[in-house]
Amino acid sequence: MLDVPSPQSSYPSDGGYSTPVQSNCPELSTQCPFGYLYDNASGCATNECAPDPAIQQQEFDAQCIKDQQRSLKDFSQYQIKDGERRLKELVRNKVTAPVELQGLINQMKAGYTSALGLTECQGLNTATQDLYQLSNEFNDRIRDVEDVMNAARCLKDAQRELKEFEGYSIKEVERKILRAKKQKVAIPEAITAGLAQVKALFAEAKKATECQDMQDAKSEMHSVNNDLQEHTMQLDFLIQMPQMIKQITREMKNIERQWKTASNKAKKSKADLSDLVARGQGLLDAMQGIFNELKSALASGNFELMRDVMERGDSEAREYEEEIFEIIRTIDALSNAPRYLKDLDRRVKDTRRQAKDMARFEKMDTSGLTACLDNVQPLIDAAKAEVNRRPADPDATADAISAIEEGLSDCDEVRSSLEGKRQEFFGEFIPDQIFNAPALPAPPPPAFR
Repeated sequence: MLDVPSPQSSYPSDGGYSTPVQSNCPELSTQCPFGYLYDNASGCATNECAPDPAIQQQEFDAQCIKDQQRSLKDFSQYQIKDGERRLKELVRNKVTAPVELQGLINQMKAGYTSALGLTECQGLNTATQDLYQLSNEFNDRIRDVEDVMNAARCLKDAQRELKEFEGYSIKEVERKILRAKKQKVAIPEAITAGLAQVKALFAEAKKATECQDMQDAKSEMHSVNNDLQEHTMQLDFLIQMPQMIKQITREMKNIERQWKTASNKAKKSKADLSDLVARGQGLLDAMQGIFNELKSALASGNFELMRDVMERGDSEAREYEEEIFEIIRTIDALSNAPRYLKDLDRRVKDTRRQAKDMARFEKMDTSGLTACLDNVQPLIDAAKAEVNRRPADPDATADAISAIEEGLSDCDEVRSSLEGKRQEFFGEFIPDQIFNAPALPAPPPPAFR
C-alpha cells in the first residue's frame, strides 16, 4: 500500500508518475506506464515500479475464465460422457437404472450448456462447483446399481468357470481313471482321494449364491486340484505303460529270435564260440530281468518304482541290446569265416592258373603276379589257424582276414596291369568282350564289426 502524499508534495507536470514527489527529492528517471513508483521512508519516490492493481485484477480474471472453461471441457468429457457410458452399460446388462440417474445427466448437460455462455470468473466458478455436486450425486447413486450389476456378473462368470472346470478337470480325470481300469492299471490312492475331495468342494461351490462365497470355494478347490493334476500326470504315464509293454515284448521276441538263430549257428560252427554264446545269453537274461521288474512295477501301481526301472532300462537295457547284436554279428562272421577263407583260397588258385596261361600261351612275364600270390598264401594259412583256435578270437580272426584282402587287392592291381598289356598286344585279333570280361567275383567278407 502506498503512503498518502504529504501536503508539501507536488505532482510532475508531464503526467509520467502517479506517485506524488516532494520538491526536494532527487530527479526520477523511471517511467511506470502500468504502475506506480514506490515511496521510501523520506516521502520521496524511488526508481522502482509497483504493478497497477486494476491491471493485475484484469489479468487474474482472464486466467480464471480460461481455467474454468478448461475445467468445463474436462467435465463434459470425463463426467457427462462417462456417465452416459455407464448408463448404457447398465442397459446392456439388463439392469434397470433409477429414473433420477438420467435426470441428473440431463441436469449436468443443461448446466454445462448454460455455463458455456458465462463470461465472468465468479459465475463460471459457481457453475462448475454446481456441476461437480451433480456429478458426485450421480456417482454415489449409480455406484450402488453398478455394485449389484457387477455382483451378478461376477456370479455368472464364476458359474460358467465352474461348468468349464467340471468338464476339463473333474470329468477328464474320471475318463482317465475309467481308461486305466479297462487296461487293468492300478490307480494310485492319491488320485482317488484327491478326486473325491475336489468333487466335494465343487458341490459346495455350486451352492454359493454370492460371488465372494463362490470365489472362496473356487480358490480352495483349485488348490486341491493342482495336487490332483500332478498325480494325474502319473496316471497318464501309467495308461501309456501297457502299450509300451506290448512294444517292448515285440522287441524282446525279435531279439530272442535272432539270438536263437545265432546261438544255433554257433553250436554248429567248427570254431569254439562258447564264450560268445555265454556272454550273449547272460545279456539277454539281464534284459529279461529288467523287463520283468517293469511289469511288476506296473502291476503294483508304484510310480516311483516304475520310474526308477524305466530310467535304468533306458541306460542298461539299451547297452545290453547293442552288445547282443554285436555278438550276433561276430558269431555270423566267425561261422562264415571258414567258407569265406575257402573262397579266397579258390580265388588265389584261379588267379595262379590265369597267370600260368598268360606265361605259357601269351609269353607274358607273370613273375610279379606269382610273387604277389606267394605272399598271400601264408596269410590264408594264418587266417585258417585263427579260425581253428580254441576259443575263437574274433579280433585276431578279423585282422587275419583283413590282411588277406589287402594282399589280394595288390595282386588284382598286378593282374589288371597284365591284362591291359595283353589287350594292347592282341587287340586286333581278340574281341573286346573277351578283354572286358569281369574278374572273378570276390565273396562277401564276414561282418565282424
